[in-house]
Amino acid sequence: MGVEDKIKTIEDEMARTQYHKGTEHHFGKLRAKLAHLKKMVGQHRKGGARFSVRKSGDATVILIGDTSAGKSSIFNRLTRANSKVGDHPFTTQKILPGIMNYGGAQIQILDTPALELGEAEILSFASIADLVVIVCDYSKKSLERIMKGLEKAKVKGELLVVINKCDVEWGGGFCVSAISGEGIDGLREEIYRRLRLVRVYMKPRGGEADGDRPLVVKEGSFVRDVCEKLRLKGDMEYALVWGNSAKFPGQKVGEEHVLKDGDVLTIVMG
Repeated sequence: MGVEDKIKTIEDEMARTQYHKGTEHHFGKLRAKLAHLKKMVGQHRKGGARFSVRKSGDATVILIGDTSAGKSSIFNRLTRANSKVGDHPFTTQKILPGIMNYGGAQIQILDTPALELGEAEILSFASIADLVVIVCDYSKKSLERIMKGLEKAKVKGELLVVINKCDVEWGGGFCVSAISGEGIDGLREEIYRRLRLVRVYMKPRGGEADGDRPLVVKEGSFVRDVCEKLRLKGDMEYALVWGNSAKFPGQKVGEEHVLKDGDVLTIVMG
């Protein structure tokens, strides 16, 4: 349901509800929601609410879903950031970036506005992400519509469905509770696993490998991809590899060598 549809629904409810002392509080909440929705429609018509963000980190994950699904609460749990969480719809009105540090990787997490504020644009924006996390509450009512929207927007990245508010008993799905924090550690692990990242530890010639700060690349990356990420100048002469991808410690390899997680790498430039 779009913003203008929600406005009509609220206006219809107000028209058919008799105003008296017993409904005064309910009317107040409806008026507040109505004013907020009309303000948002006005901003969009003026072109004032556009969604953009700069990619950063070793991979990008985007959280999408309808209003009040719990995206911002999950975002705060994953990144330990402070995205505003409100008790009214549409608290988040722009894309907010944060960083989740996990397994030596810096993973960019994007919190997005509710899909009702611009579903086509937000779903299209999801194309930049390495992983799209669809956040639903335990009813999962919006899931089918969101999946169809992603297909229409030709988003081909990895998808992960997360069911929030699992303090309500419900079976199925990857469940978390953003309120209690239950399942959040498992979600971090699942996000990292789905991204299929490879950590490479660089070792200077004659020196020791930096075991604290790996270089992170995608699964299936070549030595040349590391050279490009490091923006090395000149031509690579050869590389030396220790670890899971090497036939023996210190194997001499070329730029087409495929790296594996935990490899130690020395690059020798010509």
